[in-house]
Amino acid sequence: MRHAPNRRSVFAYREVRRRRRHSEVRHDLTILFLAWGLCGASWWAAVQGAPYTAYAVRLGANPLMLGLLSAAAVLGVVAQPLSSYWVERTGRRKLIFLVAGFIQRPLWVLVGALPFLIPSAHERWRLMALLGLALLSSTLGSAMTPAWISWIAYVIPQRVRARFLGTRFRLGTVTGIIVALVVGWVLDRSSSYLAFFAIFGFAALMGIGDVLFISFVPRRYEIRASEPPSLISIIFSPWRDASFRRYLFYAASSAASYGIIGQFATLYLLENLALGKFFTNLYMLVIPLVIAALLGPAFGRQIAYFGNRPVLMLTTMLAILVPVMWGLAGPTSYVLLTAASVVAGVVTAALTVAELNMLFTMTPADKRSAHVAAVAVVSGLVGAVAPVLGGAIAQWLTGWERVVWGVRLVNLHGVFLAATLLRVIHLAVFVPRLPEPKARSTAALVTDLLREPGGIAAATVQRLRRR
Repeated sequence: MRHAPNRRSVFAYREVRRRRRHSEVRHDLTILFLAWGLCGASWWAAVQGAPYTAYAVRLGANPLMLGLLSAAAVLGVVAQPLSSYWVERTGRRKLIFLVAGFIQRPLWVLVGALPFLIPSAHERWRLMALLGLALLSSTLGSAMTPAWISWIAYVIPQRVRARFLGTRFRLGTVTGIIVALVVGWVLDRSSSYLAFFAIFGFAALMGIGDVLFISFVPRRYEIRASEPPSLISIIFSPWRDASFRRYLFYAASSAASYGIIGQFATLYLLENLALGKFFTNLYMLVIPLVIAALLGPAFGRQIAYFGNRPVLMLTTMLAILVPVMWGLAGPTSYVLLTAASVVAGVVTAALTVAELNMLFTMTPADKRSAHVAAVAVVSGLVGAVAPVLGGAIAQWLTGWERVVWGVRLVNLHGVFLAATLLRVIHLAVFVPRLPEPKARSTAALVTDLLREPGGIAAATVQRLRRR
């Protein structure tokens, strides 16, 4: 004789399952926090900014070669459709991510070892090897992206996604700041090949730690599509979606307007302003990271209320100012350099949170990796051409110099001018066309931001009065 289940026991069982699911989610989110906060940000800070540019120049790179290196760093995205195909066919998001990651991160040991592996008499081969390693690293990193994004889209609940991305960005920033300052300080005291090898070796170790941490996230999120798409479908299906097509055009324009500067702002601070590696990293990485860390969660809240498009509109307006301020700065323009770094930090925080959140929102769960691959390929191909164009402009204007209204103009100012014009076009044409019907106006966002300091001040006064 079958007995009807006790109603209280059923509710108790469901409550236990609910708590277990919440506990599992908290466990997985904690791993993602630690992976980036302890290791991923260290890897990123050690290979970005002054170290990589200074290392390439030390190996003999001219402006055109710097442009090619910047292009190689993003050109590997052509691997993303194939990676997306594997993800959708097999559902093995974790395996694809781990294999590519454990091959990519140790490559930085080889990058630092080039002067010891290739004699100084073969400078051209050193640069070609650096270019090849940059392209291989980019390809493997791109293979990781569809697996990672489609994987963590299941890990992070949608209701907390924007806030989580903002807070995760802030946590990793503290580590990035410390590493960037230490790396700049070390290189100012020794720019030997051994110092570069130690820095890139440290970066490789931290990169491996990042991937190792993420390996502890369970495979329960690996969901295979019921009808895996073909490779042709993965390549072309995102383009059939009219709304997503607008986002692809936005991504292409964004890659051009932000990518044309490449490593040239860093080169300008190192060579034309002679600021040294420490202060170059301070202005190019540390101050922007501090501002981004402070504002990342705030942008998450603004996006949740106002939408992605108004935040991107306001951000692009600010982004237009950055190359202008870099171009006007002199060796002692500390206020202007700091202002440029602060604005760059605001732009970084907003773009990091808004673009990733919008990508999650616009991509259907069963085709997410294909849509992510489409964005990456478009951004990568345009982003590869943009710094080469910047390098060609800088190389073409090599030796050119003018003094206008007290500002010494050199070849790199041509790159800054091109970046400014591209950002104006980006703001006028592509950002307003982003498909987000429920987004509020940019004016409403600006009004709220202007009110917020007053609200904070009023709340502070009230608390003081209560005491």
